Parts: sequence; structure tokens; C-alpha cells
Amino acid sequence: MKRLFLPVSLSPPTLKQVLWRSGCPPHEAGAEIEGSARKALSVLEELSSGAVHGAVLFSSGKHPCFLQGIWPDKLVSVSITSLGHRVDQLLEGPAELDRFMLDSAASVAVESLMKTLQGAIADELNMIPTKRIAPGYGDFPLSAQKNIVELFPDSGVTCNESFMLTPVKSMTGVTGWIPQNN
Repeated sequence: MKRLFLPVSLSPPTLKQVLWRSGCPPHEAGAEIEGSARKALSVLEELSSGAVHGAVLFSSGKHPCFLQGIWPDKLVSVSITSLGHRVDQLLEGPAELDRFMLDSAASVAVESLMKTLQGAIADELNMIPTKRIAPGYGDFPLSAQKNIVELFPDSGVTCNESFMLTPVKSMTGVTGWIPQNN
């Protein structure tokens, strides 16, 4: 197992991405909805310093038990990203439309952070990533979420008995890596 410490920063989502994620096509958003989405984006910008990420590499044939059968012949990375606890507090606050848009914006942002981390790993390794999978996808059990969180004890992310993550805008993923010449 090898820990990767890569400088990755949160790229805020665009207004268009937030509107699409909220289920409102940008060309159909009225002034109130667009204003709420803009407000959510400004809040996210303020919270970007609370974002965390991490990655661990496992060599081919040396995967932990919970990864057995997932790309057994490849280098595998296990990653975690989170926007932190402040987003959870704001999602419990007043103004339903604003919370809904913040939820949409934060969902896009945490996914973007994971993609940025995966890109940084690709650059560091000079390898090509497979599709990223997450616990609960296909036959990869949701219970693996707990194993992944345990790899990152300093992340501030926890996993409950239902395998849900806290802070809520957190995600985990597993990626296989293919040499550039394949």
C-alpha cells in the first residue's frame, strides 16, 4: 500500500451544471431558480477550504480482501473526497429552494473533486484509468464503504452501520490503472 499526497483543489461547478443536476434545464430556469443556484455557487466557493481528498495505491496481486476480484492483475487506487461538515450544516438550514440548489451544487462539486483527483493520479502514474467504481455498484458490495473509510482515518469522513457516509457530500471510488503502452 502506498499513500499518494497530491495537490488537488476543488473546481467550482458552473451554473449550467448546477441547474442540470437540480433537474432544471438552464434554458427553462427562471430568475428565482437561477438566483438560488448562483447563491449556492457562492456558498460553495466559501467552503472550498474544507474539502478533503486522499488516495491509496495497491500493487497488482496485493489488494486487500475487500478488493479481491476487482482488477486483480492491475495497480488499483482507492480514493475518497469530501466537502466537509459545514455543507451538512447548511443543508439543514432554512429556505428550501436554496438548500435544494446547494445540495445540487455540492453533488456536482464532490464528483468534480473526485474526477480531478483521478486526473492527478493519472498524471502522477503516467497511466490510463479504468472506469471508477464505487461500493454498491454492480457486485461491489456497499459494505466496502467502511473498509475504504478506514484507509483514511484523518479525512473526517465516517461510515455508519448502513454504510452511508458523513459528511453527506463525500464519496469513495476504486480505479484500476493501465500502462500507457497498452
